[in-house]
Amino acid sequence: MIYLKTEEDLKYIRKACEIWKKVRHELVKYVRVGISTHELDLKAKEIIESLGAKCTFHKLYDFPGYICISVNDQLIHGIGDEYKLCSNDLVTFDIGITYHDHVADAAFTIIVSPSDNQQACDILKATYASLMESIKIIKPGIHVGDIAAKTYEVAKSYGYEVIRNFAGHGCGNKAHEDPLIPNIGLPNTGVSLVPNMVICIEPMLMTKSHAYEINYNNNWTVSSKNHKLTCHYEHMVLVTNDGYEILTKTLDENQDILLKY
Repeated sequence: MIYLKTEEDLKYIRKACEIWKKVRHELVKYVRVGISTHELDLKAKEIIESLGAKCTFHKLYDFPGYICISVNDQLIHGIGDEYKLCSNDLVTFDIGITYHDHVADAAFTIIVSPSDNQQACDILKATYASLMESIKIIKPGIHVGDIAAKTYEVAKSYGYEVIRNFAGHGCGNKAHEDPLIPNIGLPNTGVSLVPNMVICIEPMLMTKSHAYEINYNNNWTVSSKNHKLTCHYEHMVLVTNDGYEILTKTLDENQDILLKY
């Protein structure tokens, strides 16, 4: 179901997004060589709850973690475990925040310092470009297929593939709402956007192949079948009367490909 957001909805969604930004800012301070993804998952829970919010993903569809932490060839739905971060690791944090029954959902990817991993920088740059170029075309009247086609076009221009079976989505009143927004599609197809829709655009890029596998031990973590680098970035976007507003954009995010955490 597509929910057109009321002013009351948007008040709480914006607050959830402000909390999301604070969580991002605080969580990256703990990223270092030797820390486990389980420790980072617990730290995210601690920060989220200290800000008066809840971890959206915890127990959603029985997901066991508090946020999703995916490393290197893990594309999405990574579960914090005993793996300890190494220099050059490419790490995606997909974080859901629930505040007064409204949701913020966004993801970002960073590189663990010290790093000389050019491949990680390249796919991170391509994923962020796919995200921002896809967002730039958002306005009332365009179709979901237009966004999907743009995501794929930009990814391919950098030499990457996109996953086929997972997609962006509506969000805000619930964690996952219609419409689905794939990473590949045809222009002028699918749902038309209208003002007060809130959608999550999330390019999911893969190296040389879009084939994937799901971890048979946890039935959640999606990884590239060829075990090459993957990358995921996501923003929550409000469709306005004449364009868009990125609700989860932070001041320093366009430096992610330059900063080493």
